[in-house]
Amino acid sequence: MKKAEPYLLLTPAYLLIAGFLFYPMATVFLLSLREYQLMDPLNTPFVGLDQYAAMAGDEYFWRSLWNSVVWVVVSLFFQFLLGFCLALLLNSTRFWGRGIFQAIVFAPWAVSGFLIAIIWAWLLNGEFGLVNDLLIRTGLVDQKIGFLSRGETALLSCVLANIWFGVTFFAVMLFAALQAIPPSLYEAADMDGATAWQSFWRVTAPMVKPAIVITVLLRAIWIFNWADLIWVMTGGGPAGASRTLSLYVFQKAFLGLDFGYSAALGVALTVVSLVFTAVFLRATRFYGDEAAL
Repeated sequence: MKKAEPYLLLTPAYLLIAGFLFYPMATVFLLSLREYQLMDPLNTPFVGLDQYAAMAGDEYFWRSLWNSVVWVVVSLFFQFLLGFCLALLLNSTRFWGRGIFQAIVFAPWAVSGFLIAIIWAWLLNGEFGLVNDLLIRTGLVDQKIGFLSRGETALLSCVLANIWFGVTFFAVMLFAALQAIPPSLYEAADMDGATAWQSFWRVTAPMVKPAIVITVLLRAIWIFNWADLIWVMTGGGPAGASRTLSLYVFQKAFLGLDFGYSAALGVALTVVSLVFTAVFLRATRFYGDEAAL
């Protein structure tokens, strides 16, 4: 009984995980094996892996997957780079009103993604947007640019809005990690004659590595599954130029009413997320002793 006691105490947690995670995942997978059109809910024949075979030949799926890669990689790179630089600046600089400045910097994270999408859709509007107005007034362009209506710029415009929104997350998390570094480590490095660059690589980087791994992983998964901003700004257009995989799942389910195929797309979305997580943790060796928390 003593050996079984920890498992008995964890049973409620296991039941909650099974009920809210594994059961919905199993239901979606079983749904992906059937043809399920919401307009004909009583006719759901078993089709096996036909949905996945159709997905393999679906050019819209591959294009949305590639858009997802661009959406995640570019957004994540600049969010992390700018957020880390901002966290280092806030951690090393002392000035009057520092607390107010931090509150202003961290404010975008408190704004809903829907509202951010509306704001940036207005800023980048091809007819009366503020960005076009500024570009014309400064003489950088001589005619208005349809940022959200051109296939070459639609996805990158959404990426720009996402970067602005996500910088705050990295700044908050990494600033907290920098604040937790004992000052004695820097004092010891200074006594050993280390330069600022050496102190960064030998003290700062190793100490904030766990926070970097966690924040990058979480943010990558969130961005990959986040469709709100793109849906409000461009609707996935024009002609699917800014449609990501998560948005494709949403459109197939609630616009096309094809729940069977959208379930298969959802399974593919989950598999891609799990593969990325496993590869990322393997590459960063986060599970090892070197990065143990």
